[in-house]
Amino acid sequence: MICNKTSGRILSSLIILLFCITNELSGLYNSEEGFEKIFNLIYNQQFNEASLELVRAKNKLDKWEYHMLNLDLLWWEAVSGNSREDYARFESALENYSSDLKHRQGPDNLEELINLSYSFRLAALKSNLLPMMLDFLRINHIIQRLETDKLTMDQQEIFNIYLALFSIGKSKLLFNNTRLREEGIEILESNLTSLNPVYQTISCYFLSKIYLELEQSPAQARIYCEQLCKTYPGNKIFIYNLELCRSLDSSM
Repeated sequence: MICNKTSGRILSSLIILLFCITNELSGLYNSEEGFEKIFNLIYNQQFNEASLELVRAKNKLDKWEYHMLNLDLLWWEAVSGNSREDYARFESALENYSSDLKHRQGPDNLEELINLSYSFRLAALKSNLLPMMLDFLRINHIIQRLETDKLTMDQQEIFNIYLALFSIGKSKLLFNNTRLREEGIEILESNLTSLNPVYQTISCYFLSKIYLELEQSPAQARIYCEQLCKTYPGNKIFIYNLELCRSLDSSM
């Protein structure tokens, strides 16, 4: 009788433990699924839906994931709408994020890197050379001191993308240093085989921009543009870039 009661308690404990583990794993899966879902909505330019999903997922996402998606959403809204109001919302979010990072006792360097990358993009869009150079120097400082061994696998992948873009940007400053440029491109190309479709897409997008705008190779850029249009048929910017590649390629 005692044995039966003990066995019953052990079985109950195991069931409760299994239930808890299942819940935790389910929560992790939903978080990853939510991140990818929001990302896909942004890149298909379904901004209202992406905004609603981001609000729902805020407490399930890591801080750096939430901020990355939020800035990405506002950035794509701005470059797609190209209105002052859209850019004002993006700049306001960027300033708030910067302020938040400054007031933290130990800010996450990866979050700083994400924030600065968008700040650099905005300065480049406005052709503000001084802010661009200051952001570039700060990005270099963070890359040099970031302890990459403490990053998760996902964080490592996004860091590698920023490292690649920094190398390519640095190559332009150093009189078109081909070695740095090739290193950056190789990193992005290796990310195309990532198990995470988000990082595949980001790498594919930047490769399309690099070959179209920096390398002036529309035939090569077209490969990546076609992939982006196939995956995100609702993105008008991807469609425009593909048409531009075809036009430039046929005229060469």
